[in-house]
Amino acid sequence: MKLIVACRLLLALLVAALTGYSAFCYQVSEVEQAVVTRFGRPVRVVTEPGLGWKLPWPFESVTRFDARLEVLEGRISEALTADKRNVILPFFAVWRIDDPLQFLRATQGSLPGFRTKLDSIVTSARNAVLGRYSFDQLISVRPGVVKLADIEREIAASVAGTVRETFGVKIESIGIRQLALPAANTPFMFDRMRAERAQYAAQFRAEGQRKADEIRSAAEAEKTALVASARQFADQKRGEAEAAAARVTAAAYARDPELFRFLRELEALRKVAGRNITLVADDRTPPFQLLKPDASTSPPASSPFFPPSPTPLASPGTAVAP
Repeated sequence: MKLIVACRLLLALLVAALTGYSAFCYQVSEVEQAVVTRFGRPVRVVTEPGLGWKLPWPFESVTRFDARLEVLEGRISEALTADKRNVILPFFAVWRIDDPLQFLRATQGSLPGFRTKLDSIVTSARNAVLGRYSFDQLISVRPGVVKLADIEREIAASVAGTVRETFGVKIESIGIRQLALPAANTPFMFDRMRAERAQYAAQFRAEGQRKADEIRSAAEAEKTALVASARQFADQKRGEAEAAAARVTAAAYARDPELFRFLRELEALRKVAGRNITLVADDRTPPFQLLKPDASTSPPASSPFFPPSPTPLASPGTAVAP
């Protein structure tokens, strides 16, 4: 019986200790910060993790806030650029509670209410900043023209001071999640892309044509030089060949002038009489005298077709009589 009473007494003491602990103590983790209020008025801010003491409810209460970074994804809405183009530019904001006491006073500890207010503030700043930039500075094939990073920095700088002073929240960064176009702007975007591509294509064609003209001009100049050199070489070789042929002909003519003249008369007669023609000629005129039955094979000393035999070429060291 005494054992049962002792157990009940021990259990009652344990329950009383746990109740006293929950009523008089509170714990703040390493990822939290807290504000202790007395009858709704803040009395102290706790930013260090550990165990703390307070008066039991309803005298004092503890409101805890997450000290880690929070991310707000802005609502989808349209904005107007400087050149009056509607774009859809959703954003995200990275923030954390820097002053829990100020945050509690401004929001009454309501995190969803603060998110709604922050979304409105950043959206207004985005619209104001975007109104100073043209559509070409949001999307372009030239990286140096795109100013999205500048837009993000300007939005963050625009809202950071207001949010810090009003809510005790520090804005770590603001970024653009994506860039979209309303359905009405899609044809304009495609037309603009086609115009840019056509401009680049025309530029590349002009550059290629210029290089082709340069290559063609260089090839033409090289061709002219090669043809001139080849003609000069051919003329030189032709002159040398004609001179050699003249020397060979003169040497052969000098060995037997009568035979050479006779052969030339036969060749001339073959060219004239070999055609299907009727010819009236004097049989005393060379080479027609060869057609006579009693024609002599010895041609006359000279004729209009066959000039006198040239003087034989003298060998070196031999004098030729006049």
